[in-house]
Amino acid sequence: MALKDSRGGREFDKFVADSSGDTALRTTATSSVTASTLSVAADGTPTTGGTSYTTNTILIGKGTSGADANVDVSGKSRIGIQIFNMGDAAGTFKVWGNLVSGGSGSVTGGDYTQIGDDITVTNGSSAYRAISTTPIKNIGVSGTTSGTCTANVYIMAD
Repeated sequence: MALKDSRGGREFDKFVADSSGDTALRTTATSSVTASTLSVAADGTPTTGGTSYTTNTILIGKGTSGADANVDVSGKSRIGIQIFNMGDAAGTFKVWGNLVSGGSGSVTGGDYTQIGDDITVTNGSSAYRAISTTPIKNIGVSGTTSGTCTANVYIMAD
């Protein structure tokens, strides 16, 4: 039972009755899922290093060279995506997701569907997007540019 229907008024929701009738404190444990492009600089600086991309290049997720695996974010209610675009041209990025357990196709293939609108990031800048309401099993990111560009992409889900 909550005092009022707001986040601050939900004080009593953290208490539950145990089997003996005593009051117990409700706790939850979660773990985060993180993923990033393979060539992030050794010093971890997001604006150095980077993965080269041209047309519809998969940057994170199934179909990437060297890390051909689904990025499983099932059970996570919040997903943050940060994109750093380095190079001489703007990039257009797409976030892909699916509900298929162990999908065998690549991120830009038939097992995945684009989530949201295209994300345009000008050269030398970054963008951040959050996905907070859509249930997703696997996630990936692809990029397209007309110039010579590299990008670092980070995903965190919890």
